[in-house]
Amino acid sequence: MDLVNLLYGTMGEICDDLGAILRIVGIVVKGIQIGVPIVLIFIGMMDFAKAVTEKDDDAIKKAEKKLINRAIAAACVFFVVMIVNVLMGVIGQDEYKDCIGCITHPFGEECKVNDAD
Repeated sequence: MDLVNLLYGTMGEICDDLGAILRIVGIVVKGIQIGVPIVLIFIGMMDFAKAVTEKDDDAIKKAEKKLINRAIAAACVFFVVMIVNVLMGVIGQDEYKDCIGCITHPFGEECKVNDAD
């Protein structure tokens, strides 16, 4: 028995108590997961368009390299939640799955929040 279960009860009880907070965290994570890649790619496209209108080959090459780096960063930001879930599934305990539904799917059936308060 670990310290969290000893102090607070089972993981299911902890998730029930923190369901609203976990849902807010999930909404923030989804916003970051979707918003940051869009912003990064948009900024990269604007830099690339500016370089193309200047008709400078060196500026175009620099902008192309920046766009590729930003696209890679956008993909990393988008997939970080999936990577964490895979790692937790491999090395983590199964009890985290009780709470992770509110973070990965804040509007889905996986997140059951007691709104009776």
